Amino acid sequence: MWLHARIVAGAAGGSRRTALPPTQGFKIHVSSAPAHAERLFDLVVPVCVESGVEFKAAADPVMLGVINSKTQERGFSGKFMTVYPPDEDVFVTLIETLHRRTAGEAVEGPYVLSDRRYRDSKVLFYRYGGFRPPRRLNIDGTQSTFLVSPDGTYVADERLPYFRLPPWVRDPFAEEPAEAAPQDTTEEPAEDPAARPAGEPAATLLNGRYRIEGALAFSNAGGVYHGTDDATRGPVVVKEARRLTNCWTSGDRTVDSVDMLRHEYDVLRRLEGLEFVPRPVDLFREWEHTFLVEERVDGIAFHDFWAQDDVILAPYIRREGRVERFVPRFREVAGRVIRMIEQVHARGVVLGDLSPNNILIDSETLRMWFIDFESAVHGDDEAALLAYGTRWGTPGFLHPDRASRDRLLPCDDWYAAAMLLYSSVVPATAFFALNPLAQDLFLDELVALGMPARVRSVVSCLTAGRVEEAKSVLAGWEDA
Repeated sequence: MWLHARIVAGAAGGSRRTALPPTQGFKIHVSSAPAHAERLFDLVVPVCVESGVEFKAAADPVMLGVINSKTQERGFSGKFMTVYPPDEDVFVTLIETLHRRTAGEAVEGPYVLSDRRYRDSKVLFYRYGGFRPPRRLNIDGTQSTFLVSPDGTYVADERLPYFRLPPWVRDPFAEEPAEAAPQDTTEEPAEDPAARPAGEPAATLLNGRYRIEGALAFSNAGGVYHGTDDATRGPVVVKEARRLTNCWTSGDRTVDSVDMLRHEYDVLRRLEGLEFVPRPVDLFREWEHTFLVEERVDGIAFHDFWAQDDVILAPYIRREGRVERFVPRFREVAGRVIRMIEQVHARGVVLGDLSPNNILIDSETLRMWFIDFESAVHGDDEAALLAYGTRWGTPGFLHPDRASRDRLLPCDDWYAAAMLLYSSVVPATAFFALNPLAQDLFLDELVALGMPARVRSVVSCLTAGRVEEAKSVLAGWEDA
């Protein structure tokens, strides 16, 4: 939802409505942190009205939060306001006017990855794209938008996570000393050289030491990369955080993805020495991004392990030998998970986001590692971070009472552990919010089909926070 304004400008002898903008051209994006949105709106709107230029803006703080959130597409993020100059001359004049208007103000916003920054501005960006572009209906019911080249050819109007002009368009500020994201940052998937902007090197060296060799994941808040530490020749994982993305407010405190990455580094240091926690290596800032470097561990995702052909239980429980192969793995993994959580809690840390996405496992040895400690908290953390921990987690693995509290408790991790083990049996935990009674129904049905009742007992005990009872079940099982 947008607050979309079509400007009515004053004219001699009365008023007139400005003509609609062309179908494509240079557009101006105004980026904003939540705290600066109202001030930027007050600064930009009068300029647009005086110029008779159409614009749109995020309708409310909730929408702005979505635009800058971690899950927003990178090519669409950061665009608090969009201004549509009717031609290039107006564009050049207008963006300079807005620059002068905002230059002395204490305002800033996240970098708009699809755009080029105007001069040294922290809030003004521009790109060439569609205003009211032609659309084409795709076979799946979605629509694609297009630019039209001078010869009439339709060219896809892509919102890429880097600045790229159509081949027939000249940047009017090409000679300006505008500051753009350096080409050696890995906003592009490093394993796909064809997707890189022209001239981008095959590997990026960060902090003069960490050689980025590929991408593991991307989000609007920053990427996760793998590479090598040139100082030690050891494999590393590098997590990136972009300023003013994924912002949220607690009282007078605004927290963004950089704050959370620094917090994760602190948690890793608290847990350093535990054999199932990656060792923290470095935390540094390069250009406007912050990077956390940690030891890289080898393993596959927890859910991928249980989905392997020779491991998966449901829906193949009736197959001969299936239960017999599943039980020893379940028993060993359950015992290891409980011991790992106990050691984390002994350091005063609650994990907060324990899910199959945040555990790696060795298929042969069943050794496991916890990864991704963004939501983990310690009792000494400030109130804003404690509150954040209750809000950020994986659906299907969150304690039912969690949202009503102002901090995480150990029972949150034990409930998540129960759902983690449940997902190894049948990955249905995301549906329990719709029907909590289904937890027992699935397990009862599987027990009736031959799954040991001890599996249900371990899960039920951990769900209720009865950890010692769950350990007793496992100990008796091993002796049986």
